[in-house]
Amino acid sequence: MAVACTLSLAGGVVARADDVADQKRKADQRIAALSQQLEGTGAALAKAYVNLEKTRAAIPVAQQRLAQSQAALAQAQQAQAQAEATEARAIAAEAQARAHNEDVAQKLAVAQANEARAADKLQKTGTELASSQDALDAYAAEVFQGGAVTESQLGMVFGSTSPQDFANRLVMADTASAVASDTIDKLAAMTADSTATKAYLTSVRAEVAELKRQAEAALRAAEAASAAATTAREQAVVAKNNAVTATSNAAAARADLDSLNTRQTAYAADLKVQRADERAQLAAAEREAARLKAILVERARQARLAEQRRLAKLKAERAAKIRAERAKAAAAARNGKTYTPRIPAPVQSEPTPSNYLSYPARGRTTSGFGMRWHPVLQKWMLHDGLDWGIGCGTPVRAAAPGTVIRAGWRESGWGNQILIDHGIHRGVDLVTSYNHLSSIVAWGGTVQRGQLIGYSGTTGYSTGCHLHFGVYEDGTPVNPRNWL
Repeated sequence: MAVACTLSLAGGVVARADDVADQKRKADQRIAALSQQLEGTGAALAKAYVNLEKTRAAIPVAQQRLAQSQAALAQAQQAQAQAEATEARAIAAEAQARAHNEDVAQKLAVAQANEARAADKLQKTGTELASSQDALDAYAAEVFQGGAVTESQLGMVFGSTSPQDFANRLVMADTASAVASDTIDKLAAMTADSTATKAYLTSVRAEVAELKRQAEAALRAAEAASAAATTAREQAVVAKNNAVTATSNAAAARADLDSLNTRQTAYAADLKVQRADERAQLAAAEREAARLKAILVERARQARLAEQRRLAKLKAERAAKIRAERAKAAAAARNGKTYTPRIPAPVQSEPTPSNYLSYPARGRTTSGFGMRWHPVLQKWMLHDGLDWGIGCGTPVRAAAPGTVIRAGWRESGWGNQILIDHGIHRGVDLVTSYNHLSSIVAWGGTVQRGQLIGYSGTTGYSTGCHLHFGVYEDGTPVNPRNWL
């Protein structure tokens, strides 16, 4: 029973431990996803919030672990009590079995002694019986045949010499007859006693055989009881050890839960402070973003004007060339000659392929472009680029030819940032941004496609090593995949 309780307890604890492990696994997955949601958030705020969420996720697990530990403790204590009761019963059964074994052994010893005495008595009686029988047989022979001591009855009658002699002979005959009669009576008594002794010996031998069987059974029972007591004692020790372990586990689970509650209170207070700082920093970042957009819009306007001037100049040059060619044709005609004017192709912007931008680095996409819910600030915010999970120090290259218009540290949260203006394409001014860099190589000037401009990192508002790549059309962020 103790073993069954222990196995049942162990099975239940393992099953519930699996539940706790599954809850922890799901909580870890939620925390990992949370890190992606917090990309672009201040490191201090992200850390405070992740810490708080970790304790929030861990507290139910710790509570369940505590409840399971307490249940396991109760079951272990119950199993210990049952095992100790079984041990006590087994020890009592062993003592009873050994007492019974000793009692049967004593009875067997008495029965064997009785057997020995009866056998000895029977042997002596047999010897005496044989001697008396021999004496009686000799007397009978003398009575009827005569001998050295007695005469036959006929000899006693006819051999008398006088009446007195006959009388003397008769007295002697009576005496001999009386002795013979006593011998016969003694012989009968001895025969009866021998018969009784044989019957008793048969009975006592049967008793000895039965007691031997009982003694063997009692010995086996005593040995089995001893083995059962040993097993029960070992099981009681195991149950006690399990109870001690369960007590320790319950205490540890309680300590873990108390620690989590304490940390959660501290993290909640820290988050409150960091949230206020984050709102202030977010306002500053929005102002910075507005300034950047204004700069890029103005650059786009200037680039578009420059493109218009370039195209206007080219168109004017084309018109002049056309006029010159037509003048040549007219002059040739006046001289009776033929001249075919060489009309230049119409002026137009060069077409831009759909995949104009090259990948600045290769890695797994950890966060896409679009709106996402900020779990701390409780608002929807635009994630204005693509995040690629690459190790810190990975080379970052220019996505297309262009001019570096900004390179350095940005307080807005981008950390080390590079902005490259690629000019007018598809009718818009195209700018790419490379953010959270660990170091910068290209600080200004023109760059070519694939040229090394920096190395990836986790500077600014970042929760891990990665590259945040952004694309702007006339100062407005768009999905980079439209150009890659």
